Amino acid sequence: MNSDSVKAKAFIARLLQNPALKGFSALQQEEQIIQFLHANAAQLAPTLSSGQFFPGKNWSQIFSLLVGALYGTINDVLTPDLEKIVSRLNFTFIQLMQQTRLEQEKAAAQVGAYLTKLKDKPETRRELTGPFTAAHFGITNRYLEEIFLRKSYIHFELTKVQRLRLGVEEVRHFLDLNLLLKPAVYLFISGSQGQDRATGMVQNQFAERALSQLGKELKALPEPVLKSVVHGSVSFNDNRFIEATARLSAIFSARGRNYQANVKVDRGADTPDKSWFSTARRNYRFYGFDIKMLDELYKIAAENMW
Repeated sequence: MNSDSVKAKAFIARLLQNPALKGFSALQQEEQIIQFLHANAAQLAPTLSSGQFFPGKNWSQIFSLLVGALYGTINDVLTPDLEKIVSRLNFTFIQLMQQTRLEQEKAAAQVGAYLTKLKDKPETRRELTGPFTAAHFGITNRYLEEIFLRKSYIHFELTKVQRLRLGVEEVRHFLDLNLLLKPAVYLFISGSQGQDRATGMVQNQFAERALSQLGKELKALPEPVLKSVVHGSVSFNDNRFIEATARLSAIFSARGRNYQANVKVDRGADTPDKSWFSTARRNYRFYGFDIKMLDELYKIAAENMW
């Protein structure tokens, strides 16, 4: 490692020690550091181009060095974390859905390899932030418990419309897999073609095209699972028939993007989840969410003070 790389890594390490980053996942921290570098470029450039840091280099070169160091540092945490999440996945739900035998190790290996691909490609790394954060903190777990206890709209959509004959644990593993693979759809879209930059949603036709390609690469996973994966990036406004698991994946992926663990709530203020779902309900059409799902999740968050 050359001296510039060492200095870049040390500078990034200091930025990551900021207490304000506590409670965020590795990819959230990465995004916030990049935003900080962009926002403070004018102030940072004179200092970082001095003899103490990177003499003779312009801001573009310095930024590239810092981001490279940031990716490497975050990957040291992210890679084992993803491996841990995949190792906890139980693919039994696929056997129950398909009534066929599935090789757990083969499926886990394919998913793990694909997550490495998603992590390493710039076009999907950023899209992984929300899904990874949701899976990392287990955001869906407590909501699924409530959903199965209440047996209301979301439960009906899962069990009667999508026709999942699964218990709450199997659905949890299905949803975690759905979340982790959700960014895969962006591998098959060139540039911003077919994608809404503001919402991240893709047109239904592009999702179907991605499904065809994804099936060739994740052969251990059946089509109903892969359909739910790609439909997690399709607006409910454009396709009213997308799976309940896909709709939940879209919602919890968005929630994960700005989720922060262990936030202290001021007296009289809304709790974090209640506040987020309240805002999401007002903007459900823009983001392509299922408003009835948001209504139920909002009630769950409010009643449990989440």
